[in-house]
Amino acid sequence: MELDLCPSVTLQTGTFSAVTAPAETITGAINANADLQRFMFLFVSGNYSRIMSDIHRTSGNFEVRRACTALQLVTILSGAYHSIILVEHDPTLYEGIGKSTIVPQVTESLRSAARDALVVLYTPAGDFTFHTLARKADRVVIIAPVTRNSASGMAGQWAERDRMFRRQKALEEFHGTQYYEQQDGSQGSLPAVVAGDAGAPGR
Repeated sequence: MELDLCPSVTLQTGTFSAVTAPAETITGAINANADLQRFMFLFVSGNYSRIMSDIHRTSGNFEVRRACTALQLVTILSGAYHSIILVEHDPTLYEGIGKSTIVPQVTESLRSAARDALVVLYTPAGDFTFHTLARKADRVVIIAPVTRNSASGMAGQWAERDRMFRRQKALEEFHGTQYYEQQDGSQGSLPAVVAGDAGAPGR
């Protein structure tokens, strides 16, 4: 059993993965994989969920459980028999309790469930408790959101590279057809300019 989060990230059965990613990344990966309908899928939310309403699953194999406390999360994980377990991290489950005791219990429950399943602990933004749980994960995945500024910045970089390339080509064509006058009065063709080889030996 595999779950492709994006072209370069694939999660597999028998692993506990801690994933930080935009909500649309995780919901898109679930909604786009029709094969998941064949497997027992458990979604565990906390006191609130950022992604539940955007998961389009109509299969009877899709089960939703809610953990209002960290101890309830441990109980749910201990009794899980599903092939895929997605736990949406909720930091409010760990407020006002002894984290030194409960966090190791949650960690062990996640790892135990991953012996026979694909287990994902998901959050759109990590916090101290999430990072503590993630230390025991088999794999930690961080997918940064694409912002408007970063997208426009990337587009600007490519536009500038394109302009530079066109100027370079124009310079090459100019060098190939023009002549220059050397200081001794003789003439000769200008040396060729090879893009990407500036400063290379023998050029």
